[in-house]
Amino acid sequence: MSDADPFYLIVADLDRGVFAVEGPMTDDRPWLAAEREARRHQRHIKYGPAGPDRDKLAAEYRQQDHLAGVPPGTIIRPAL
Repeated sequence: MSDADPFYLIVADLDRGVFAVEGPMTDDRPWLAAEREARRHQRHIKYGPAGPDRDKLAAEYRQQDHLAGVPPGTIIRPAL
């Protein structure tokens, strides 16, 4: 989702059963690259969904996937 409007992104660590809401951002390509690198090291990382409302995104994801939330930046860092 490369967009001019800021958005938030869910990054989930399926091994640990947690997710973080990252952002706001306008370009998710660094996060996509970080996800690929984590998977290359056998980590089960899930990327997405994304949305403009951080709290709504987190609440919907938590309810749907039953994962615990963790602070931003604790699962992976964007590839720079």
